[in-house]
Amino acid sequence: MTRKETIFYFALGIINIASGILDIEWLNYVSKPLLMISLFFFYFQKVKQNMKISDKTMLVSLIFSCLGDTFLMFQGKNPQFFLLGLGSFLVAQIAYCLVFNKEGKRNFLKRIPFAIYSTSLFFYLKPNISKDFSLPIIIYTLAISWMGIKAIERQTTQKSYSFVLIGAILFIISDSLIAINKFAYSIPLSGLWVMATYIAAQYLIVEGVLLGRNTK
Repeated sequence: MTRKETIFYFALGIINIASGILDIEWLNYVSKPLLMISLFFFYFQKVKQNMKISDKTMLVSLIFSCLGDTFLMFQGKNPQFFLLGLGSFLVAQIAYCLVFNKEGKRNFLKRIPFAIYSTSLFFYLKPNISKDFSLPIIIYTLAISWMGIKAIERQTTQKSYSFVLIGAILFIISDSLIAINKFAYSIPLSGLWVMATYIAAQYLIVEGVLLGRNTK
């Protein structure tokens, strides 16, 4: 992305984080959906002249990420919004897996850390998860781990590989913080850490995919 686009995106991210810290609800409602909308627009502008199936899949992921962000904003009003948010992000994760898989080659050794992490996270959360949330959490934990696996198995340029892998790891960290904060332990300034890792994650994934695409 261009320097102006990058500055705009991260400025929007800072505004959103500040709205959470300062508890300015209306500003959070406006700025949070705009994060993924801006990435969608920036990505679309770069690929619209030669759009591939993987580009459409990337755009689907950004759309559902935006929906996930929006649903999670209202989870305090109704627990069902958490599940809707989880479902939306599940679609986003699957879409990312499909994109990364096109450039991947199976490496079972590289999969081990993600398998260990996802299993450990679930069993850490399990005592505090109700039956209604248990299956969705299992499915989503598998999905984010699979995204990490597909990111680490990509074969592309070093810069594209590094951007996407770091982005995927940050995405996993962000989602883990949400789950830990909701089900196990109240994390101080959780909103700050969740959004900071999420904002960086989405940017790095989008930028990394674009870098890989532009070198083919």
